[in-house]
Amino acid sequence: MKTRIVKALILSLFFMTTCHAGWWSKTAHHPNYSELREGDIVFQDTGGRQGRAVEKATGSSYTHCGVVFKSTKANGALYVLEAMQPVKVTSLADWKKRSKVFHARRLKDSSKLNATALKKALAWGEKQIGKDYDLKFRWDDKTLYCSELVWKIYEKSTGLKLCKPKSFQSYYLSDPVVRSVIKQRYGSVDNLPMKEPVVAPSDLAASPLLKEVPLRSKKKAGKRGR
Repeated sequence: MKTRIVKALILSLFFMTTCHAGWWSKTAHHPNYSELREGDIVFQDTGGRQGRAVEKATGSSYTHCGVVFKSTKANGALYVLEAMQPVKVTSLADWKKRSKVFHARRLKDSSKLNATALKKALAWGEKQIGKDYDLKFRWDDKTLYCSELVWKIYEKSTGLKLCKPKSFQSYYLSDPVVRSVIKQRYGSVDNLPMKEPVVAPSDLAASPLLKEVPLRSKKKAGKRGR
């Protein structure tokens, strides 16, 4: 792993500099997944004003997502590459603590995410670290939002389009919370580029190319707990 990612991971273990107090809920019961692996996509509910707006617009509690990678130096610890402010890496353990919601999905066809593809995914993802979060959800690479980052990591490393990008007009925009966020960022709902390509976390979660990460059997979980 490149030095830049390692340093960013170490820093993220000690500081949650981009998370404002009150945004995150305490960890509740999460699914007892079998061991996560590189390339898995994880979902959560961020809460906050934007989280509520995304939930209202999409009808889903998945309002944030990221891609799991493994550190080659920190004892193989798993971390999440995510687009917040800015694009960064966060240890998986800290990532899970943010929310009561935790969901993990992976490619059905694991051959598509081979060693070569993973190397490409990490290389492209590493170049995005430090970029600003895209508050206007545009489809260029100058700034990135969470599900855009995940979608592009897969497309650029495997050639797969996890889902077909939608447009703003595909979502429910009439809710007052949604309209308030749009007005704050665009000045007016009329300024919203209705045909701009958009991918929401819920769109990725519903991808026919993905499956839920298998749950650990109770028998195996019991043995581990002894």
